[in-house]
Amino acid sequence: MILQIYRERLKPGADASYHAIEEETARLAVALGCPHAYLGAESLDGLNEVWWFNAYASPDEPQRVAAQYAANTEWMAALVRNSERKASLTRDPVEVFAALRRDLTRGDPWTPGRGRFLTVEIASGDARLAGTVFEASDGTRYVIAPAQTRADADAARAAAGAESFTLAVRPTLSFPAPDWIATDEAFWQR
Repeated sequence: MILQIYRERLKPGADASYHAIEEETARLAVALGCPHAYLGAESLDGLNEVWWFNAYASPDEPQRVAAQYAANTEWMAALVRNSERKASLTRDPVEVFAALRRDLTRGDPWTPGRGRFLTVEIASGDARLAGTVFEASDGTRYVIAPAQTRADADAARAAAGAESFTLAVRPTLSFPAPDWIATDEAFWQR
């Protein structure tokens, strides 16, 4: 599995406008036929940051999905319009593609859509957090551990390294896959 991680840091005071735009984008994803599920999660650590996750089954899939996006001109026009609307609300984004490292993963592997909260540790070597390890081409590792409660996510973060984050999955910022909804209907139907 390849995981695309896209982080947007919000400027001070931009929360309400940013969320309105991204919630509209999620609604348009349904209405206009977004070709790929994505997960939106918000930092709870005072960083004012939104993380986006896209999972791909193979290294070739991101290109196929990009072609599907490009072929859906109405969806692409909406994305471009909303990207332009939120440009003044965010700082430069960070984007990483990272490959699943099953050999370093401890516990049940995480897949997007599992867990109402996530703890993410970023490590350049061995991580302290038990979770699913994704490694970028520069060797940076992203360890992700899902949790159903904030308390469990905070406890996992306390055991993690210095560069770790607690994220709340936001259904209103996500375009969930049907299997995500099936595993926690009450959460995704909000």
